Amino acid sequence: MKKHILFIINPVAGVKRKDRIPRLIDKYLDHSHFDYEVIYTERRGHATQIAAEAAARGVHVVAVAGGDGSVNEAATGLIGTNTCLAIIPSGSGNGLARHLGYSINIRSTINIINAYHVRKIDVCKVNGTMFFSLIGIGFDAFVAKVFSREETRGFLTYAWSAIKSVSAFDAFEYSANLADRKIGGKAFMINVCNSNQYGYNVKVAPHASLSDGMLDVIVLGDIPKWKIPLVVLQVFTRTHMHTKHFTIYKTPSLTIDTPQYAHLQIDGETAPKDKSFKIEIMPEALQVLMHPDND
Repeated sequence: MKKHILFIINPVAGVKRKDRIPRLIDKYLDHSHFDYEVIYTERRGHATQIAAEAAARGVHVVAVAGGDGSVNEAATGLIGTNTCLAIIPSGSGNGLARHLGYSINIRSTINIINAYHVRKIDVCKVNGTMFFSLIGIGFDAFVAKVFSREETRGFLTYAWSAIKSVSAFDAFEYSANLADRKIGGKAFMINVCNSNQYGYNVKVAPHASLSDGMLDVIVLGDIPKWKIPLVVLQVFTRTHMHTKHFTIYKTPSLTIDTPQYAHLQIDGETAPKDKSFKIEIMPEALQVLMHPDND
């Protein structure tokens, strides 16, 4: 019996043309093992509804073509179900997709779907909102806000947004309760990571695992602003783990409190500011199709 795949396409995500995706699906999908349908999202949050309804009617795979925000929406609708998530990276960063081994080449991506390598991954939430890659509190969340206002997308636009944000952002006070310790002080940025990267293959938490039941917490301390471009370059080149500016922790849960409202991004999307962040993990709560070499 053939497995049924629902392709969800966000027509406005990222920088790539979406009109060719159905044609490439039809060309490269293994029709001897799969049949499929295509639905386009029409509004924010629509992918969650579509994915949940697909899971309820027994669809085997929901494959979302979009950016990190679209992936977050679709994955949220599949938590705790037997329906697998697949991704056709079509956005700007594509963080979770890259960690799972998906290529921005659509033919290679569809070949991963054809191979049907199923694994379970952890799901996280911050103040009740689900995330699958990471959240950022502080500088990178401020950058995400600046980036969201740009007219273009892509790595260069993101990098320029980061450079422009340096002069406008200041470090913030925080305190955090991890499972085994308390930490605090001033930070320029805090990332809580399930996957290893922001996107663009920029691996802020290179040792993070999607299935270890642990969160990787990366804290960039209060440093002089003139050093920020250097630190950003170190993150982009994956040399930041060997500097004194970053501190790394692993924990199954944590809370972070700030005296003032702090900027927040969830899987690359801006979220409302807050002063208290409760972060939890749900082990192996989502089934995904992934490249076997990224197990």
